Amino acid sequence: MSYQPVSPDEVARATGRTDVDEKASPARVYDYFLGGTNNYAVDRVWAERAEGRYLESGQNIRHMYRSNRGALGRVVEYAIREHGIRQIVDIGSGLPTVGNVHEVADEIAPGQCSVLYVDNETIAHAHSDILLSRTADPDRHRAVFADLLEFDNLWDKIFAEQVLRPGEPILLLVMAVLHFIGDSAGAHAAMAFYRDMLPPGSLLAISHGTFDGATPEFRDLIEQYGQTTTNAFMRTQDEIITFFGDFPLVTPLDYTSHWLNPDPPNVEPWRTHCVVGIGRKP
Repeated sequence: MSYQPVSPDEVARATGRTDVDEKASPARVYDYFLGGTNNYAVDRVWAERAEGRYLESGQNIRHMYRSNRGALGRVVEYAIREHGIRQIVDIGSGLPTVGNVHEVADEIAPGQCSVLYVDNETIAHAHSDILLSRTADPDRHRAVFADLLEFDNLWDKIFAEQVLRPGEPILLLVMAVLHFIGDSAGAHAAMAFYRDMLPPGSLLAISHGTFDGATPEFRDLIEQYGQTTTNAFMRTQDEIITFFGDFPLVTPLDYTSHWLNPDPPNVEPWRTHCVVGIGRKP
């Protein structure tokens, strides 16, 4: 779906901030690499510099980002078709961009799925609110401003929207977000809370960056995130699996480019530097 881009002035009015387009935003950089239009000059400059450095080492940043987005769409399709899920919460959603969760869901089960996008970054949330108000169904699709680490508050907020039906299974998406949270920040406590809160039959989908097989150039790229609004922290696959707790994996961890992909790219899977898997609450 084509969106009218959200201007810095619109976001400034919604947030009261005057620095909307002064520093690169990971959400808008992501949008840029996906071919979206909701990014600004500062994001494109950062993205193109990073892309140039990475291409020098034979790596492709766009492949990484687009592989994660493709995996997100397949996760949503899998949850709806194979498990009958009709409720989706996307924590750390960034801003609506190419391949939106609610659009994928409505293509598979038209008019049946509720989707709540959750983000704690004021600019990304403002983008989401504005874009959803233009194109989405307000009875089923909402943007919530909340922080993954403030889990009690977040869970209360999503149910306060009165979009979800308590007791029915939920697909909880935590895609490409936990690698922005360090080990000391409480990510494991937060994920344990969400696992406890999910109704039986719910699915937990996680994608996460990993240094497994990484080149020195990729490690350098991750360090560059310190120049945006968010730092990044990679984990091993064994460490990533711990976020599922006692949920049995219904799909094993695999690199995003190849996870349930009937037509995977002719590129080594590790080059996405990101894995994805799904666990199910008994």
